[in-house]
Amino acid sequence: MEIPRVQLASLQTMGTHSTEILATRETLPGLRRRSMLGLGAAALAGTSLTGCMTTRFVTRPSPVTLLQEPGFDGLATHVQRNCALVLSGGAARGFAHLGVLRVLERENLRPDLVVGSSAGAIVGALWASGLRVADIEAAADQLDWSVLLDFDPMRAVLGGLGLGLMEGDRLEQFLRRYLVQAIEDFGIPFAAVATDMENAEIVAINSGDAARAVRASCAVPGLYQPVRIRGRLLADGQIASPLPVGTARQFGARNVLAVDVIFPPQHAQMTNPVSMLFQSLIVSGWRHLVAERKLADVVVSPDIRTAAQLGLSSRSWVSEAGEKAAIENLPAIRQLFAKTESAPSPQLR
Repeated sequence: MEIPRVQLASLQTMGTHSTEILATRETLPGLRRRSMLGLGAAALAGTSLTGCMTTRFVTRPSPVTLLQEPGFDGLATHVQRNCALVLSGGAARGFAHLGVLRVLERENLRPDLVVGSSAGAIVGALWASGLRVADIEAAADQLDWSVLLDFDPMRAVLGGLGLGLMEGDRLEQFLRRYLVQAIEDFGIPFAAVATDMENAEIVAINSGDAARAVRASCAVPGLYQPVRIRGRLLADGQIASPLPVGTARQFGARNVLAVDVIFPPQHAQMTNPVSMLFQSLIVSGWRHLVAERKLADVVVSPDIRTAAQLGLSSRSWVSEAGEKAAIENLPAIRQLFAKTESAPSPQLR
């Protein structure tokens, strides 16, 4: 089935922390991957938001608009799942997830569950829904920022900024054109992890409207409005669970392959008050990351050495770094999946 082209304008943003990547355009069961939302930079440091130009979508109406509201109980916690793939947040560093997935596809290694936080939620949802890595990469070649930044000056003047500079509607509408099934209809069971901003709980969204679920997982505080789902005020999953291995265990995963692309605090260069503020955010989340890494059986950590957050232009070498790391860990990865092959097939739902 061919998906018509999606024409995008350009736009530029700066920021750090959480979410991710998206891609878009051309054919295939479509896709877009992009969301590199900066937590501190845009919200707390006043990064520049420029060129929010119009985005023109030429596609047929999607049936996903009729999907039910996302939910938190689509996966049974008592069902044993042999092997789960967990994808971390990490902004544009999330392109490394594609390199890891490329290796898994080449090796015909298919997990029983995919769990993603922030950038990992976008990559994970697109892949779990049935897109191949080659499809995602082809779309990623056409990436720009127009779908991410939907700042509305009139809204700001007439109604105020509310809880975020931008609504995030454009991101959700964009995702809706490619995530055309409800989460429970994905080829691989999937959960997008978000943070409840009112009680600090980790929330795994695993049923219903996938586009809205991913939008919530990527809603960087201050930059995007949080998303209200079933009475809960949800924002970026990377805040409370940057590498959601615990969620995968909760949903019955006996073995977990985790991909960690989080910016490490030791790579930062602190030269001014703003960089110090960003570093405090990184350090606070690092403790969660270290704890979650210990819960995984195999952790793949691509070597992405930079002193600052990356942009979309880095996607090629970042993806290659992910592939290289997966190849280096391939014996352990194969062994992990071999455990699942000798085990009884789980009842996924």
